[in-house]
Amino acid sequence: MNINNFAIIIPSKDELDNLYNIIPKIRKLYKNKILIIDKSSEEEFNKINEFIKNYENIVLFKQVSSGKGNALREAVKLCNEDLIIFFDADGSHNPNDIPLLLKPFSINKNIDHVGGSRMLGGSDELYSDLQHYFRLFGSLVINYFINMKFNVDITDYQNGFRAIKNNVFSKLETTSIHTSIEQEMVAKTLSKGFNYTEMPTHEWKRRSGYSKIKLSKHSIDYIISLIKILFYKKENSLIKISRFYSNWYD
Repeated sequence: MNINNFAIIIPSKDELDNLYNIIPKIRKLYKNKILIIDKSSEEEFNKINEFIKNYENIVLFKQVSSGKGNALREAVKLCNEDLIIFFDADGSHNPNDIPLLLKPFSINKNIDHVGGSRMLGGSDELYSDLQHYFRLFGSLVINYFINMKFNVDITDYQNGFRAIKNNVFSKLETTSIHTSIEQEMVAKTLSKGFNYTEMPTHEWKRRSGYSKIKLSKHSIDYIISLIKILFYKKENSLIKISRFYSNWYD
């Protein structure tokens, strides 16, 4: 597997101003394919399409279904690269952190999935208001139960910033429609015996617009997803996952 053969997938909905900011930063650092899958209005979609004409190797697709989980599945089907980088459109992820996600793959060929950890790298978003405090509490509860289930000590199941082998993503057979796709991806990676590790990445406060995650709308989805995860079967992984990420910092 060639770790330089990766595509960056950006799911987007009403994030035009943020895309104006992050696309130049990503393109300045990487020549790899950027795939934007967008669920905005027709007017905003057309504006994005005009904007990306200024850059090479960026493709834009209109999302057919609804929800972030569906967006990721639709996008991966359009990629042939060995690795997929998932990158949120809200400006919270740092393009300079992408090499951190790639590093474990270069050190050990058995790594299948690498998540960015805000608990290890810090977050300006999680502590920004009361809703984000509740989201942090919910994330910690999810972490606790999934770690107990799989006997690991992963710190962040909810971060949208992650890298995964293309063929492994397909084998996970995810079904989450919305943002619970992140916790499902990690849990199914562990359940199906693939090797997971995480790296410290910093999350910045979103630059503009508003969060698409609403507690009143998505909390039930997270709870249902967690209950399903607690009934997943466990297969032996090739590598001891617990504390595995600590080897990759330097």
